[in-house]
Amino acid sequence: MNEIVFDLSISDSFFPLLEEKARYLVLCGGAGSGKSEFAARKLYYRSKKEGGHRFLILRKVRSRVRESVLEVSKNLLDTIGETYDFNKTERTISFLAPNGRRNEWLFDGLDDPDKIKSIKGVTGIWMEETTEFTKDDFTQIDLRLRETCPSYHQIILSFNPDEAAAPWLKERFFDHKDPDAFVHESTVDDNPIAEIREAYRIRLDMLDDPTYSAIYRFGQWALAKGVIFNWDVVDRPEGTFYDETFYGLDFGFSVDPAALVCAYRKADEFWLEELLYARNLTNQELASVMKGKGINRTDEVYADSAEPKSIEELCRAGLNVKPCAKGPDSVRAGIDYLKNLKIHIIGDSPNLVDERRRYKYKTDKAGNSLAVPAEIMDHLMSAVRYAIHTHCAGRIERHFHFI
Repeated sequence: MNEIVFDLSISDSFFPLLEEKARYLVLCGGAGSGKSEFAARKLYYRSKKEGGHRFLILRKVRSRVRESVLEVSKNLLDTIGETYDFNKTERTISFLAPNGRRNEWLFDGLDDPDKIKSIKGVTGIWMEETTEFTKDDFTQIDLRLRETCPSYHQIILSFNPDEAAAPWLKERFFDHKDPDAFVHESTVDDNPIAEIREAYRIRLDMLDDPTYSAIYRFGQWALAKGVIFNWDVVDRPEGTFYDETFYGLDFGFSVDPAALVCAYRKADEFWLEELLYARNLTNQELASVMKGKGINRTDEVYADSAEPKSIEELCRAGLNVKPCAKGPDSVRAGIDYLKNLKIHIIGDSPNLVDERRRYKYKTDKAGNSLAVPAEIMDHLMSAVRYAIHTHCAGRIERHFHFI
């Protein structure tokens, strides 16, 4: 029998889980802990060692697959140097094990639950950001893993311990011990890649909100309260429903994503649409993506004024990017301004919906709400503030004459 040799970067904390065979492998941890990267590595390890697998890799919303689990998986295979076939239309990856048996990884969402029910021969499942799923979702997914297979069945659940997002998860696996589950808890200190570990740690150590520090820095269950906005999620209105459009952009690269939002204004009512939420884009690549979204030199884009070099590079690439309005107390002023407007989120904006749900005021150690937001996962929220507050504050009253 040929020896199977491949190089996987796995921390001491996660390494024992490669051979863990529990029905439910629960990966609960803070931001940047490496739990998602480990989940992909475990699927690869089993694919090469056992072969013949058909792994189903899920997000709640299918449109979020590309920038998360699919990107993590492809990056892993590319880094290792694995030869694989990628079907972009079907969102599947396939490759051979040393024993000649073919493995298939299927990437999907629960937008169409009936489609998931029709998938046969699944040997394992990974539910990324499990807090997005409901208890009923989990039950239905669990039922998909019932056919015979040559090895063991396992569902991997990876998530941050946000009790407000999914109280059922805490109750199911933490408040009561499940003999069929192995629970692993991690923090950024468990990430095996030093550069990423240090970059995340610096950001997370700056969190001064006790709730978000507990969840994202220390991987502890906590209940976030005091959400700032209650914008609803609606279908796109028919026809040309707006008077004008403009854009907000928050820069990012490796740790933080670049985030782009389009704001549609009709009188004093606004609709928001997420256009981009991606990491590791150079400014040249960012400009290309923006142009691919139909943005041209006549469209006004408001970006973080703390990045003048990036703004200039996008302008030289043919875009009309302007610095947002900033100054003393500008964040609070922008939030207060947005709270007085009627704002909707257009349906297929999953990261924007997620950020809106998590966007809350800081609290002190006594639990008292403060007047500034907790700065965690707020990239699209910042882009919205840059766009609407800069473009409309003062101008909307002077020029549009609303009553």
